[in-house]
Amino acid sequence: MIRGIDTATRLSAEKCKELKAAGVEFVGRYLVPPRGSLKWKALTKAEAVNISAAGMKILCVWETTADRAKGGAAAGARDGEQALKCARDIGMPDTGIIYFAVDFGAQSADMDAIAAYLRAARTQTAEYDIGVYGCFGVVEAMAQRKACTHFWQCVGWSYGRKSPALNVYQSMWSHPLCGISVDDDECEDMDAAGIWDYEEENMTGEQIYRKLNDYLASQEAPEWAKEELDEAVAMGVTDGERPMQLVPRYQTAIMAKRAAEKR
Repeated sequence: MIRGIDTATRLSAEKCKELKAAGVEFVGRYLVPPRGSLKWKALTKAEAVNISAAGMKILCVWETTADRAKGGAAAGARDGEQALKCARDIGMPDTGIIYFAVDFGAQSADMDAIAAYLRAARTQTAEYDIGVYGCFGVVEAMAQRKACTHFWQCVGWSYGRKSPALNVYQSMWSHPLCGISVDDDECEDMDAAGIWDYEEENMTGEQIYRKLNDYLASQEAPEWAKEELDEAVAMGVTDGERPMQLVPRYQTAIMAKRAAEKR
């Protein structure tokens, strides 16, 4: 199972590195109206690049008010239009899914309005397919009604039940991780869930370098090199840590100087 989180906190590049080091593979963040009181928790392009550069992927959810979906088709059409603009503004690829939040304990009487809300939203999201974030009852009802194609089930109001239709499961609400409040999430297939990251053309050269270097730093040296690497450590030429990490020319020069001095 792949570990993720979702949070209302906007993430810096350093915080992204901390979360990645803590084992987080994807981050759920908010798309919200560009103006208004919710702007503080909106995912920005700069933040999305930071998440991608740290080696994590992104899960997007649209939310205004918790029970907005009760507004039916009219609310869905308006939200779909705004969600499309937000997704395009941050450069979200068309493989990403926009999940629309139903963040309350919806009852049977609410399901027709919620389905109408989602269907209307989909008419406005163009290249992006959509999903729903909600409790077991919402996921089951929307899957049966074929109101959307992707499902993110929240732990609240689900009473321990898990829908077989879900793509993402939110397993725990609100707890601290790396100094911020997060919810825990998990999935089996990030691509199938529409969890995305940036293509390299959307990243700066520094961010591409950092992402590549972080990946290489996690790799082990090949077997054929280990004996000589151990000798270099014994000589004090290198500490042997992160043997596959990229080495700038100035560090190469320092190691060469150390080696020459030991002879």
